[in-house]
Amino acid sequence: MWRRADLRLQKWSNFRYMRKGYTGDRSRISRGSIAFLLSVLFPCFIGVGVLALDVGPTNFVTVQIREPLSPRPTEMFCVDSQNLITLTTAKSSCPLSMRSLGNGPLFESATASGEVVELHPLLTARFNAAASFAAADGVTLYISSGFRTRDRQEILFAEAVRKYGNETEAAKWVLPPQNSHHPQGLAIDVNYPGDRPGALWLEKNGSRFGLCRVYANEWWHFEGVIAPGQSCPRLAPNALVDYTAP
Repeated sequence: MWRRADLRLQKWSNFRYMRKGYTGDRSRISRGSIAFLLSVLFPCFIGVGVLALDVGPTNFVTVQIREPLSPRPTEMFCVDSQNLITLTTAKSSCPLSMRSLGNGPLFESATASGEVVELHPLLTARFNAAASFAAADGVTLYISSGFRTRDRQEILFAEAVRKYGNETEAAKWVLPPQNSHHPQGLAIDVNYPGDRPGALWLEKNGSRFGLCRVYANEWWHFEGVIAPGQSCPRLAPNALVDYTAP
């Protein structure tokens, strides 16, 4: 096979140089031309063959570059408690005649010194708005316990330990200060202990204002764990889900 190729190339080379009137050593030029062609073209043919063998439909690797997700605009929830009007807006603030209830779950609100000294302002605003709408339905809502100091929470937890026999059982009902959301200003007890029907109104309608009951064993305990208008998460069995053993 190679000899045939060599002869064909030699004939082509001789013909080429004869047309140009070349009268030198044609065999030497032919051998040089053949060497050049083989040194250049042969690796190319081999490379193409390798690519043809190695790159097939089953060998392609598709790499998807995920574009960064743009944050979805969150609507601000506004309320006029006096006239019982609510409004959602894509703007960053509410009309002057309305009070903002925020646009997301509530997190610890500390002073400039890093100390929490009261309920989160938006938690208070959400409860007040809900109380106004409940009053229009003939239901009275009130906060029986809201912000607590860490010292106060420590006393309540110690009492629960004595009552239930150990810390794990006590934590189902009262959390230590490092776990409780009351010292963080993020939890309220509503209509406790004697008015469960009133708290039931808030359980059914509180999500509209960003308030949710969070524990199955405590009908009175509410937190601002969602944005107003979202759905409340499933109830946790008890407060033990937030307990971290020392």
